[in-house]
Parts: sequence; structure tokens; C-alpha cells
Amino acid sequence: MHKIIIFIMALILAGTLACQKEVDIAAEEEAIKSVLQKQLEAVSALDYEGEAEVWAHEPYIVHRTVGIVGWDSLSTYYKTNFREIREKLKEDPEYWTVRELRASNFDIHLNGNVAFVFYDEHYDYTLEGKESSGVSKVLKYLEKKEGEWKIVAVLPGR
Repeated sequence: MHKIIIFIMALILAGTLACQKEVDIAAEEEAIKSVLQKQLEAVSALDYEGEAEVWAHEPYIVHRTVGIVGWDSLSTYYKTNFREIREKLKEDPEYWTVRELRASNFDIHLNGNVAFVFYDEHYDYTLEGKESSGVSKVLKYLEKKEGEWKIVAVLPGR
């Protein structure tokens, strides 16, 4: 009887594994790239809703470049920062000008519902009359939540 139970469990496991949906790596990588570009577009447009769409709303998220932990704190940061810049733009339309902010050269590492990505972030903007342009290496971690990739960490790149 014991051998029959083990055999049945083995068949169930084999059937479960055979029925699992195969992951389309290329599609997952494109979805991740899309999230990262949407985040950069949100920054360029000072779009809080765009930021809220791409971030996981969890207490464990981390944005090391601005020193913030948790969605509540990051949400407040984006709302306040974007509002302040918009106010300054009313007085000086040249205060914040983005000419380029895009991602390229992706090195994506997937493991189930988590991923980390090294990529180049190209930037060319003016802030407070100071021009800044170049390329920086960025590291972001993402988590797939309810079928959608969300950013959970931004760390200094390599």
C-alpha cells in the first residue's frame, strides 16, 4: 500500500510539473524593461501616478539613492518633490528641463517572481540652472505581484 501511495504522489507531482506554465523569458524581460522606462518617464513628467504605478506599495521597498525605505515614505517624497518642482516651474519655466532620460544596455537576471537588473541610465537635464548629462550604471530589483512587475529596490549600480 505504501508503494502505491508513493507512486500516486509521484504521478500527481509529474502532472503538476507538466501542467505548469512555461515562462517566456523574452516576454518577462520586455515587461521589466517597460516598467523601468515608465519609471523614468514618470520622473521626467513629474508624474506621481506614474511612479505609484511602477513601485510595489510595500513597507520593505528601498530607494537608496534618496535614502528612503517603505512605500509610504517614498510616496510622500514623490508627491512633495514633484509638487515643489512644479511650483518652481511656474516662476521659472527653465527650472527643470529634461532632454533625455532613458534606459539601455540591460543585464536582467530572473528567478521566478523576482529579478534584478543592471542597466545604463542616460540623462541630460537642467535643474536650477545647472546642466547635467551622462550615463550612470543603475541596479534595480523588481518583484512580480499579481502578474505585474513592480520595483522594490533602487541601489547604486556597479
